[in-house]
Amino acid sequence: MGDRKRRKKNKLRGQRTMGAGNSKNRRGAGGRGGRGNAGANKHKFHTIGRLKPRKFRLKSDTKAGIHAIQLGRLDAMLDTLVAKGKAAKEGDKYIVDRRSGFTKILSQGEATHKIILRINAATKTIAKITAKGGKFEFAKEGYVAEESALGDEDEDLEFEEVEGEVEGKK
Repeated sequence: MGDRKRRKKNKLRGQRTMGAGNSKNRRGAGGRGGRGNAGANKHKFHTIGRLKPRKFRLKSDTKAGIHAIQLGRLDAMLDTLVAKGKAAKEGDKYIVDRRSGFTKILSQGEATHKIILRINAATKTIAKITAKGGKFEFAKEGYVAEESALGDEDEDLEFEEVEGEVEGKK
């Protein structure tokens, strides 16, 4: 069984400075880096980010809300998405919208299934999908995937059907 460890406070009893070095060290506002929030954008910047995160926390360089996936990877995981309820299957066609968690489809890879995409952004993917008998529909502004082909009514939704290559909206 080990020895009991003495608290630092008790170890330093009898010493004039309690581990502070010179006896003049811990005096005044200089010992805490200035009064109040002095130095908030200099030597106390790390602290102010914790106290006021919305105003002072550093932002990431990535664009928020863009979750891209390559066409080949999407094609490979279609059955998994259907099993999780994030995509739908009607006959031999798979329906993928923003409920799947992806907002952009990149063109790397090949499509082996017929896919109907209802997503806001795509690159050269449109030509590859239409070549396999699929379809691409740009979701209009304000479209949220609450009402989609995953069991909800499609009549309320407005889509633009696109055939062949089309430049993305800006």
